Amino acid sequence: MNRTLVKGGFTLVELILVAGMLALLALSIVVPIGNSYKDWKFGSDRSNVLQDGRAAIEQMVRILRQAKGFSAVTSPTDEAGYITFTDVDGDAKEFRLDTGTSELKYGGPGDLSTFVGPVSRLVFTCYDIDANSLAEPVQVRRIRAVHIESTFVDEQDSSVNFTLSGRVFCPEDFLNEVAINEIMYNPLGKKADSEFEWVELYNSGDSAIDVNGWTIWTSTPSSADQLIAHPQFGSDSTIIPAGGYAVITTGDTDVYTELVTNGGFESRLRTAWQTNNWDRTKWNAHTGNYKLESAISGAAWAYQDITVPSDFNSCLFLFWETTTAAVDQTQMTVTIRNLSDQVLATGYNGQMSSDWTCHTMDLTAYANQGIRIHFSTNKAVAQGVLLFDDVSVATSYVDINAVRLGVGDSKIGNGLENDSDTVAVTDGSRIIDSVAYSSSWGGNGDGTSLSRKDPQGGSNDPTNWESGPINGTPGSAN
Repeated sequence: MNRTLVKGGFTLVELILVAGMLALLALSIVVPIGNSYKDWKFGSDRSNVLQDGRAAIEQMVRILRQAKGFSAVTSPTDEAGYITFTDVDGDAKEFRLDTGTSELKYGGPGDLSTFVGPVSRLVFTCYDIDANSLAEPVQVRRIRAVHIESTFVDEQDSSVNFTLSGRVFCPEDFLNEVAINEIMYNPLGKKADSEFEWVELYNSGDSAIDVNGWTIWTSTPSSADQLIAHPQFGSDSTIIPAGGYAVITTGDTDVYTELVTNGGFESRLRTAWQTNNWDRTKWNAHTGNYKLESAISGAAWAYQDITVPSDFNSCLFLFWETTTAAVDQTQMTVTIRNLSDQVLATGYNGQMSSDWTCHTMDLTAYANQGIRIHFSTNKAVAQGVLLFDDVSVATSYVDINAVRLGVGDSKIGNGLENDSDTVAVTDGSRIIDSVAYSSSWGGNGDGTSLSRKDPQGGSNDPTNWESGPINGTPGSAN
């Protein structure tokens, strides 16, 4: 048998055998290396998805922890969730799962950008102060904690995914129980809108809240006005009782119709007041410069006749009194009489006060009647004087029990725009409630107010607002 020799001493068969053995050896090395690379790549992808997911959850928790309030959130059964809130700077922001791009997005509502992705699931579960889960529709003002759960997916291999979660606990001062509850921003047929505009606050909490030092602004925080007891129609109280309402108007509001002439005594008495042993004097008034003063020992009286109209929700009578005499030596009796001087009711009967004190009475029952507001006093000693000031009888559509607040000037903030505007209330340092309303929500110049459906619902949720009745329900439930 002939054998073909390759120069150098190896036959062709031997070379083929060696090449085959080398190929097998290479294969035995390459396959494990390839498998190891796949394992490494798979592990690397898992690690990246996990790392990106954890970073996204941590950042969401950090941002939401600084939120000043929530406006809207999906129910805990919705896996394509979103949450809208007011951020640390007072701007409206939102986290939302975009199911079209499988991305979790963040930014101003309507102006979102990619936060992280791909994401296949985003769920928000909210809890109240008693750790009860809030079901749909979520009352966003009751939120005290938010649980976030999201599923993060590898871009190349959807089988690589992780479900991660985080929880946000709201700070103690997050408990915002005062809400903007009703807004009259475009009164019917009123040329000077600002004089007929009002904003109603509602205290949904279990305790009274003093809004002294709080502010209200429209359009921009630079327009902020301080809330005060209304200087003419208020009773010096800025405390909203539990379950109570406060109505904010301008300082020169026409929401109230004044029936008393010259109740502040800034003008000469003329014939409006009938008086005996009372003098109009300057300085030491409750407001302004003038008041009525009686220095004699013995009896003094003053009265004015007014006509109470019929078309209103409430008629409030109030006045302020004080004395520099010994309190136990003074007496004041304030009565409501008919025009024949017969006493119909007693508004106050007692000793006068050592500091300016307000007394109020509901005169709603005297609608469509002529009545006499009558003051009589008696001072047992010669020393000291008796003073009273800021007498008012005002009819309005404001409920008789409402706290009446003012802003001290001719506009609430910059005034309430008719098409759209933002109105916000702060406690002096943080936003308590903010509403960015639109005329499409209701109350658009037809004599109705913009009325909130649920005080615990979203402040900026259009479905939580509607047109109220003609003239609204200022100072009472919507």
